[in-house]
Amino acid sequence: MDESALPAKPASARSSRGYGAALAALFFVIAIAAGAAAIYLWRGQQSALTQLATAQVQATQAAQNFKASKDAIDSVVSDLAEGLGNRAGLPPAGIAPILGKVAGALDKLQTKTGDNAEIGRSRGSMYIQFSTTYLALGDAKLAVAAARKGTEIFRALAAAEPDNNVVQSDVGLSLEKLAAALHASGNNDDAIAADRESLQIARALAAKEPGNRQFRTDVVLALWRLAAAGDDPRERLTEALSLLKNLKLAALLTPDQERWIAMIESDLAKLQ
Repeated sequence: MDESALPAKPASARSSRGYGAALAALFFVIAIAAGAAAIYLWRGQQSALTQLATAQVQATQAAQNFKASKDAIDSVVSDLAEGLGNRAGLPPAGIAPILGKVAGALDKLQTKTGDNAEIGRSRGSMYIQFSTTYLALGDAKLAVAAARKGTEIFRALAAAEPDNNVVQSDVGLSLEKLAAALHASGNNDDAIAADRESLQIARALAAKEPGNRQFRTDVVLALWRLAAAGDDPRERLTEALSLLKNLKLAALLTPDQERWIAMIESDLAKLQ
């Protein structure tokens, strides 16, 4: 039978197979990176490797389920970054190539999936997590580079979806991590600029969704960070305290967040 006469297979089926192949390739790279991490760290990694292997199998089985596969990727990358970051005293030079392989694989997956927005968010989160890992290992330069990359990714996603408040919030949260890395590198001016932009985003989101506790407490935290950096601390802390008290009256604070009130009052008292 002439194959040219056969009906074309649905694009979704071709896309699913393409995603599945790309996901399988990504997990292969992650498995290699995890193995390298285990060898590099030597001890205490067998459990992590077992979890990684299990996640790889589950993701392969879920090749037709893009969300399940993406969630598995997020979990594996997060576990790998956190596991490496918790090993204080490790030379970053030995860790950077391992994380670089994972980053390169996920970057390629983004291209193969047609710049899928959800994969984009995974990439952005990955770079931000890597920034935290590098910072924990004492390499502020690598931390800044990773945080800038993550922030750039989230900015592009936010520009494509200006009405998506969650994606806009991602930009603000990535700027917070960038500011932390910049402070660690000694670049306080750029760090304050990043935190100011993070505050601006938090204010805009809180105004759009006044009942959203996360957005409103993001404003408080941004003000608190700026005060700690010496950016008009009295005014920043006074506003943060007022916002917290209003949130408490509206029953929008958790018990832990209510404790922030006494902490900020203490910080204010130290300025007297």
